This record gives sequence, structure tokens and C-alpha cells, in this order.
Amino acid sequence: MLVRMLSGAANTDLLAESIVRGIADDHDIRLLVLQVIHETVSTQAHMYAERLDEIAASVRKVQATKLSPKAVSQEIEKHHAILKSSVSVLVALEPVAKAATSPSAEFDKLLAEVMDSSNGELSVYYKELHSQG
Repeated sequence: MLVRMLSGAANTDLLAESIVRGIADDHDIRLLVLQVIHETVSTQAHMYAERLDEIAASVRKVQATKLSPKAVSQEIEKHHAILKSSVSVLVALEPVAKAATSPSAEFDKLLAEVMDSSNGELSVYYKELHSQG
């Protein structure tokens, strides 16, 4: 509720910049950013549409993160949660990308890569999140 109220009064450039940075930030920040996206996507779709390339670059950076070969189970679980939250950003913004007057080649390419069934874990997360609507 607070996020929706603030989004109307917020500087959209500053909000968009913070969201782009937040996607590639710590997992807890990314979860907060995801909540902001979900709360504001209907009122700020134009802002997201203008930043899809930047958002895709941030998501790609997150998805490129590799686990240490010596990772313990907590690190593995956190890594899976990070990947799933990165896919959830794409799922949340997919309708914006489809409706955008200027398509984002980077966003569309990344989304296609994630949806590709040979992409294993990311594809599974996409299907799971997409089915939840």
C-alpha cells in the first residue's frame, strides 16, 4: 500500500534507477524491489518499458552469478532463491515488454533464453512462476 502511494509522488527517474540497481543488489533488496515492481507495474508501466534494456542487464548479471564449488547447503539454497527471484522480475515485467511501443531486444532475448527448456533451472522457475500468475 505504501509503495503504491509513494509511486505517484516519487521521481520516476530516481525510482527507475533505484529499481535497476536493486535488482542486482543483495537478495533481500531484490525481494523488496520485486515487491515494488508488483505494486507499481500497473501505474508505472511506461517507466518500466523505458528501462527494459537496463533491467535485463541487471537480471543477466544476477543470473551469471556462480556458486563456489565448496558451497554449503545454505549457500546453495540462497543461490536458488536468487535465481528464482531474478526470473520473477522477468515474469512480472513480461506484460510490460509485450505492450511496449518500443520493444526491448535485450529483455526479449533474455526472456527467450530463460523460457528455453534447455535452460534447466531457470526454465523451471519461469514455468512455475508464470503458472502462478
